[in-house]
This record gives sequence, structure tokens and C-alpha cells, in this order.
Amino acid sequence: MNLKILYEDKDVIVTVKPRGISSQSSNSFEEDMVSLLKKHMGKDAYVGVIHRLDKPVYGIMVYGKNKKATEILSNELRKKNIEKAYEALVDGLPESDEGELTDFIKKLDNNVSKVVEKSTTGAKEAVLKYKVLESYKKDDRYITRLRINLITGRHHQIRLQCASHGFPLYGDHKYNKRLANVKTDEDKVLSLAAVNLSFKHPKTGMELNYKINADF
Repeated sequence: MNLKILYEDKDVIVTVKPRGISSQSSNSFEEDMVSLLKKHMGKDAYVGVIHRLDKPVYGIMVYGKNKKATEILSNELRKKNIEKAYEALVDGLPESDEGELTDFIKKLDNNVSKVVEKSTTGAKEAVLKYKVLESYKKDDRYITRLRINLITGRHHQIRLQCASHGFPLYGDHKYNKRLANVKTDEDKVLSLAAVNLSFKHPKTGMELNYKINADF
């Protein structure tokens, strides 16, 4: 598999993670982003994982090429200084053209998360902002394209919050109840992409900004 490289120097590499590929090393025999990057840079290359995307999600990611760069960028991520934006197709139409969703999420043992009460043990606050880009009617329902900015980064946050507020992601068989018994090809692909990534270079401090177009 050939990776799409958006930027590379001695400290960082910015690439597009394909759908169906884990963003970090996995225990399976399947290829993951770390192994793919080592094929590109050399088998002994350092690959520092800074942030993650769910396996069925595609989009822009940055990896550190040395320990120092990875530590700096990881710290910037914790400080919310790395900006990430997503686009998604959802089933339904939000009540407002733009808004902010706030919930409390708990990750369960079976690789799913659920919205819970604030007082629930293990609950974490999840906040995102969205804006409607376009909407059209298909059969008896609306399909809407959203621009999403994460304020927090929780497990399956976008997928779960959109579903819990009445507009689940198109193609999301985990949280979109409409798709529980639907097996058409067009409904198999999760319509979520990380389309924009902005951060300061860990060595030079230069502002870097990368964009791609969502292909759904």
C-alpha cells in the first residue's frame, strides 16, 4: 500500500491514514500505520504516535520521527494546541445549522462507548462543535454533511455524540440503529474523515496547516 505523504522532514511526517488501517501498532498480522511508515522510512525508523483515528476513519495524521519531536507534539495535543477538523455525512438534520454538543461519555469493555450521567464512575466530558455544510433528501430521510471540530478527544466521540443527538453517521453500523439490519454496499463505509490538521512545527515553531477533501 502506497501512503500519501503531505509533508516530511527530519522531525515529523504528515500523512493520510487510509480507511481500515489502525493508526498505531496492532497485535494482528494486518498492516498498520506504524508498519507502513517504517516501510517508507526504513525498518529501524522511529515512529512516534501522537494522536489516533478510529480504524474505519481516514484522514490526516502527524507522526514524530524522533523522541523529542513526539514529546513536544504530544504535549501540544494535551494543551489543545493542535487543531483538528472533520467532515461527516449523517442521517438526519440537526435542529440548528451550527451548534455545540456536550455530553458525558464512558468507554465500555466491548470497544463501544455510551452517553451517561455526569455522576457515573468513569464518565468523561465530551464537547464538539458542528456546522451544517449541505443537506439533501434521499428517499424518506435527509443526508447532511457536517464540519466538526473536536474540543475534547474521547473514544468514538463524534460517532456517539451525533447518534445520541439524533443524527448518526452514515455507514456507522456500531451507533446508527437504522443500519442494524442494512447490508447495502453504500452503507458499509463509515462517512467520517479528518480533513484538516494544524500545528506548530516542534523544532522551528512554524505554523503548519494541511487539508484534504472528503471523498464521500
